[in-house]
Amino acid sequence: FFTVVQVSDADPSGFLLMTTPQNARIAWVRLPENGDFTGIKPQVLIEAGLQHPQGISIDKKRKRLYVADPDAQKIYAYQLTIVNNALTTDGKQIVVSSGAESRWVAVDASGNVFFSDEPRNQILKVPAVRVLRGEAEPEVVYSGEGLAEVSEPGGIAVDNFHVFWTNKHFGTEVGSLVRGSEAPPSDPDMTSLSVLARNSVKCYGVCIAMGNVFFTDSEKKVYGVKKNGGPVAEVSSILDKPRGCAWDGDGTVYIADRGAGAVYSFASNMHVISPSAVKRAFEFQDAFGLAVMMGAAPRSGRTILTF
Repeated sequence: FFTVVQVSDADPSGFLLMTTPQNARIAWVRLPENGDFTGIKPQVLIEAGLQHPQGISIDKKRKRLYVADPDAQKIYAYQLTIVNNALTTDGKQIVVSSGAESRWVAVDASGNVFFSDEPRNQILKVPAVRVLRGEAEPEVVYSGEGLAEVSEPGGIAVDNFHVFWTNKHFGTEVGSLVRGSEAPPSDPDMTSLSVLARNSVKCYGVCIAMGNVFFTDSEKKVYGVKKNGGPVAEVSSILDKPRGCAWDGDGTVYIADRGAGAVYSFASNMHVISPSAVKRAFEFQDAFGLAVMMGAAPRSGRTILTF
């Protein structure tokens, strides 16, 4: 008699990446399958070559990390790899864009890189083909010069069809959260945009979780709204300076709480957006930007026969 045992060659669990602007570092933790972070401590991923890293995003297909560093006025890229169940880079820092004071960045499935320029009131883009060529000149997608809905834009998120951003100025008038096409007409007007929320004057992070969009204000609250619009609901009001957020691709959203020096989480799979229990996942000083990278999908590996 014998038993057939399939051994997977890859670990399917993922990683949560965090920026700490104060320490000019990016760190990571493993995402526990049971959701329990007890005993898990952040590990340093990047500790040199950055000035004030804030927003981050991951191209999941190409395993590239994008970092917005406003003090350097650059968007950087790093190639990520998993070695011995740990996350690392190849050590090379690539400049994707230069000259924009960007605090937030997002990348879609095609590899197009989007970022906001708060001082200039712009939503910018470096198309995937330019990223590959190393051409660091971005194009303006939306500008506050002609669109009031771009008002000191903050956090940014994309879903391959639309770009979502928060505003840090006059949010209750022009929009706390705005949605626009990733590829608008050459001269977009207000009809190209949809204001999804006008509930807060100043907002920061934004992330997409299936059909829901979650975003943070400047003080203590997390809000949610459907991607196609509808009522805006408060998810939590117990945080202290919430900033970036990230969806794990399953049923959890993570929130960076800069004031509390911690990362929190809540269940994101809501049919109707409503208040949710938010729990402290782990401590992380000056938490700001978040991004999730899933591990490699398990492959059918070696077949072992045990007698």
